[in-house]
This record gives sequence, structure tokens and C-alpha cells, in this order.
Amino acid sequence: MTDAPTRALFRSIVPKRVHYHEVDMQNIVFNANYLMFADIGITEYFRGLRIASGLSAGGGFNLFGPDHDMMVRHAAVDFRASAVADDELDLAVRITRIGTSSLTSQCAIFRGEDLLTVVTISYVHLVFATRSPVAVPQFFRDMVAAFEVVTPEGCSPVQSS
Repeated sequence: MTDAPTRALFRSIVPKRVHYHEVDMQNIVFNANYLMFADIGITEYFRGLRIASGLSAGGGFNLFGPDHDMMVRHAAVDFRASAVADDELDLAVRITRIGTSSLTSQCAIFRGEDLLTVVTISYVHLVFATRSPVAVPQFFRDMVAAFEVVTPEGCSPVQSS
């Protein structure tokens, strides 16, 4: 990855301390845990959007109502430096693209000002019962465009009044 994201590109930044169970015998974060860190970051991103749950039980996240869901289609991890036990990290998340039925998030993991890892995940929006792709709702595109520092590809820039 040649273009390193900076903190200035992200509105959603949440802290995460590295716990003992997340490191390997070399005392560095086990590589698969970076995907889990990105999942924590995107969950907090959606919380930042204040998207209410559509689940009838009243808990959890269901972005587009009880009949829809999102599933991971592709994930890529660009390792630049290692985090170790007890590091204080920042999980910076943004949505970089919204397609017809998909969206792509970027999670940049920082220790202080140092960029450690970049996790890019593409999700597909689908009808839960059939697992068939369906269009990402316009209200979500608008919500993301208004929230982001940089307007994601596939969204119209928000007009300021």
C-alpha cells in the first residue's frame, strides 16, 4: 500500500488497549486479531452514526431493518508494524466506497501517530432470508456522506446550507 492514511481522514476514532490474550509468544498481536480490531472499529463507527437497531429484541446492530444484513465479502490486511501487549491503540474507521449492494471500510490502526496496520473490508448488503444482494438504502448513503471527512466513492457530497 503506497498511500498511507492519516488520522485527518477519519472522524470515527476509538481507543483499544491490547490485552494479553491477543498476543502470541513473541508478545506481538497475533495477525488474525487485527481483523477483530477492525470489527470493533466498524461497530463503533455504526454507533457513531447513531443507527438504531432493527432487531425486535431491541439489542444488537441491524443497520437496515430486521430483514436485512451485511456479510463480509473480502478482507485485506496491510501490516506495517507490530502492536504489543498493553499498547494503547486507536482504531480509525471510515467508509471509502458504497456500491450498489456493497460498501468498503478502511480501518487504520495507530499507536500514537504511528500507523501500524490498515484493514480494508468489503461487505455485501443482503436480504437475510435468501442471502441475496440488495441495494444499499439511500438514507444510509446520505448518513455516511454527512458523517465522513472525505465523501466516499458512490455518495454525493453533502451540500452545506
